[in-house]
Amino acid sequence: MMYTTRCITPPPRKMEAEQRLPTIGSLHIHTHPHNHQRYLCYTRPGPPSFNLCVTDVVDVWSTGFSVQKLEEHKSTHRVQSIEEYHSRTRDAFQKAAVNLTVLDSIIILKLSQDDLGLTFDLCKLSIPEAKTEIQSVMFHLVDQVHQLESQLKAASEESNALNLETSMQRTQRMFLADYDSKRKGHGPDSSPVAKKRPTGESLINPGSKRTRIPTGVSFEDVFDESNE
Repeated sequence: MMYTTRCITPPPRKMEAEQRLPTIGSLHIHTHPHNHQRYLCYTRPGPPSFNLCVTDVVDVWSTGFSVQKLEEHKSTHRVQSIEEYHSRTRDAFQKAAVNLTVLDSIIILKLSQDDLGLTFDLCKLSIPEAKTEIQSVMFHLVDQVHQLESQLKAASEESNALNLETSMQRTQRMFLADYDSKRKGHGPDSSPVAKKRPTGESLINPGSKRTRIPTGVSFEDVFDESNE
């Protein structure tokens, strides 16, 4: 099957690229079923326009929609708005419902889940523009990694703080329960004042009198009494 799509490479946007890198929208990694070559598909967000790009991290293909070409594509595929482009492309990316036909300088990208057959013709960019695109994708991915790391760190710190607070509350409840039990006289040390032991009470058998050791008879006392 032959495609007669003619690609017109837009003029380089060197000044614009130097001022700021274009932002990235939805991302999808597509693996070609025949040669297992991997391609990164991504969109360009923004209300005034919509562009879709594909790269193998060496070359870059892009729809490069101008205002007129975008309107023609919307009319052909019965797309009502730019947001519809983004939503339908995002849904297809999430479901991996993407079909790629690679023809060197042209890539045909079709959303295979789409009943209306939403198809895009992407043309290979020049080397300077391709370098700018790959640079923007790399920085976008690094920013995403840093953002995820920050979110994970914040979530971990919040979880640790919550666990510490829960542990402190549990310890406090156990202490109060133990104190309350002792105060009501249910613990071994419930009485704050030790009971006084009666004089002569046995230490071994409380409640019984202690047996005194006999001292014997004093003959001197008996002799003195007899003399009286």
